[in-house]
Amino acid sequence: MTKREQIIEVAKSLFRTIGYHHTSVQDILEKSGVSKGTFYNHFSSKSQLILYIIQEVDVKIEEQQNQLLIDGDIHSKHIFHNQLRVKHTIYSSEKILELYTISMAENDEKLRQYMEESHYKELNWLAKRLIEVYGSEIEENAMDLATHFTGGLGYQFRYCNQMNLDTKSSDILDYNILRLEQNIEITKKNNQILFPFIIESQDETPETVVLNIKNLLGEVKNDIDSNNERELIDFIFEECQSSRIRWNICEGVSRQLTILTNSSSKKEQIYKNLLEMVRKQARKNNSKLN
Repeated sequence: MTKREQIIEVAKSLFRTIGYHHTSVQDILEKSGVSKGTFYNHFSSKSQLILYIIQEVDVKIEEQQNQLLIDGDIHSKHIFHNQLRVKHTIYSSEKILELYTISMAENDEKLRQYMEESHYKELNWLAKRLIEVYGSEIEENAMDLATHFTGGLGYQFRYCNQMNLDTKSSDILDYNILRLEQNIEITKKNNQILFPFIIESQDETPETVVLNIKNLLGEVKNDIDSNNERELIDFIFEECQSSRIRWNICEGVSRQLTILTNSSSKKEQIYKNLLEMVRKQARKNNSKLN
């Protein structure tokens, strides 16, 4: 385990047991056995540590939700409901809900920006999945349904935590899935629209590219052969957190990964796909500069 991984695992453990606000950087240093310099070499603040943990969880959720669709029917209610359960199962096992709530109050621009973008992506994903599963007749109402479901679910989880209730998170989710389906039937009979949903262009957005890169690297994180390879991957992850990604440098780093790999053909293909994605963004960036 690298120093970075030690810091993350210890921080997650402390956040779960004594809470974020009661965990100091010094607590993390003492339990992980790393120096203050090492900590700040990886994370500029506790807020940046939260950002990394949340991004790591989001990548895991995305991977598992996509996996359910690989051999399944995109229109299946069963698969859709399981995709919803994936997120809340991971939230529960990682005990991450407190960090999401705290992140909205932190005075950190990168963290705030990521959470805003993440919230929009979640709503957009949910609206599109609702159309795929329940039909095009609810297309205009899809965002109304998505915000209603997400908002109600979020507040019920918070209420449960604040009141120290022993209600299972799975029961809360199943209750809201049932209400969602009832709401869909009501929507079909009602012409009222609050937030008209507009399906975006299929062109890749920078956010989509970054998410795809994280998903690719997430597939090899448990199959790393050397410290050099891990450092290169960490570099790309860190660049993906920046508001101004240096795509030309990332292209060189990605090329090094394709040279370093000497393991499975699957991993080799992943790095080739990564290089192609990064190279495409580097060319786009260069054309803008010219």
